[in-house]
Amino acid sequence: MNAVQRLTILPNEPIAPISPYLYGQFAEHLGELVYPGIWVGPDSAIPNTNGIRNDVVEALKPIHLPVLRWPGGCFADGYHWRDGIGPSTQRPMRINYWWGMAPEPNHFGTHEFIAFCRAIGTEPYFTGNVGSGTPKELSEWVEYCNFDGNSNLAEERRANGADKPFGVKFWAVGNESWGCGGSMDPEYYASLFSQFRTFMFDYADTKMHAIACGAPDCNWEWTRRFMDALKHRFWNRQHMAQSLAAHYYCGTAGTATEYTEAQWLELLSKAAAIEGIVTGHRQIMDGYDPERKISLIIDEWGAWHPVEAGKPNSGLYQQNTIRDACVAALSFDVFNNHADKIFMANMAQLINVLQALLLVQEDRCVKTPTYHVWDLYQPHKGATAVRCIAESETVSDGGAAKEFCQRMYLDKSSFALRAVQGSASVKDGRLCVTACNTHPTQPVELEIELFGAHMPQAEVVRLAADDIHAHNTFDQPDRVTLSAPEQVEAKGGRLRVSMPAGSIVRVQGAL
Repeated sequence: MNAVQRLTILPNEPIAPISPYLYGQFAEHLGELVYPGIWVGPDSAIPNTNGIRNDVVEALKPIHLPVLRWPGGCFADGYHWRDGIGPSTQRPMRINYWWGMAPEPNHFGTHEFIAFCRAIGTEPYFTGNVGSGTPKELSEWVEYCNFDGNSNLAEERRANGADKPFGVKFWAVGNESWGCGGSMDPEYYASLFSQFRTFMFDYADTKMHAIACGAPDCNWEWTRRFMDALKHRFWNRQHMAQSLAAHYYCGTAGTATEYTEAQWLELLSKAAAIEGIVTGHRQIMDGYDPERKISLIIDEWGAWHPVEAGKPNSGLYQQNTIRDACVAALSFDVFNNHADKIFMANMAQLINVLQALLLVQEDRCVKTPTYHVWDLYQPHKGATAVRCIAESETVSDGGAAKEFCQRMYLDKSSFALRAVQGSASVKDGRLCVTACNTHPTQPVELEIELFGAHMPQAEVVRLAADDIHAHNTFDQPDRVTLSAPEQVEAKGGRLRVSMPAGSIVRVQGAL
């Protein structure tokens, strides 16, 4: 008999609305993401619309991505936006010096990115160049994109084919300024942030949402010193930042497709430790900003496996298995459970790079297991997160992740990965519960108990595989995919749902 693991749901104890932006994505000029992941050019034999791949657009539209970050990443602080506007034949060829000195033809620029966002129904998020750019350059990019009046920049945009402004709300002031974005200390970056932000204006109906560069992983010192400099040096400039963006990669254990059961648990332990990133940085921010006027975002996160052989230098191409799907599910459940602390998250990355949603090869496109997690978790977007208590035994990660996970928490001396972890939300009288069985070999019976409400029946959808290394390929594109919906009835006020080893489940029903 399978072990019983319990989730206790309290629908009448709300946490906060779940920002749809928690389910965002990231597209950097890196490896094969943009070329040919998005852009093949209008003359390509691959079916496209004005150069943008039709198969990628059709794959992404159904999951309703709320926001897409571009053009980087490290690439952003070497990117000069004027290189990517105007006739493509007149755009300069540059070197992508952060990613293998690859050629960058600039065929995919501002207008093409906006067209792609509109095609898939997402909101654009631009990262501005602080490392090698100037306040004037970033200010002019904002005006070019958002001003609807009479100016040379607005007229230039119109001449390039966009009569109406793009209305880009989200703008990051640099990326990883502590590293590839300029090797700065937090006080110096705080001064630069304030300088650049001074010249980023609201235009018409587009109010600026400026995003400051946050810390890598658990670098609490960067967050503390940046917030202190913003608040106390000369005068309080906290009003200039609308968000602070941290980065967290749980890394790898083994390779993308080859790993032991212990390495499976190690990676999932590291993934679940993102809870410490959220609570730790938010706690420090609260000391300077108790009203939370500056929101926390994590605009890079996910797994990072060794590069697969045969791909371009530094292309960061990797396969994506059911283990990676569990990484995404655990992270989303953390975000939902801390919906009061985090506003946006952007997984790295969209296509062909790191923990991608899609892999493309010539004229073929395949959805990864991680893609199906985005689909499975859609009902949480815009719903109200409610308390979800995991009364579940812990599983061992073999000790390999212990030290790693310990340092992600401010006030805990140990970390334990639970056999089942999940989250819950309510929207329009319907409850949505998602959960991940983290054990690589043991199926469980998930028991869902509600307090103060009753859900007599529910629809169950699973994401599972017959092997913990299972993944989708161009020859087997549907090996890992969502199950058909199944109806279950409550007994004694409780719902029982079977969960195969290493699986993810969504349970939905009317209250």
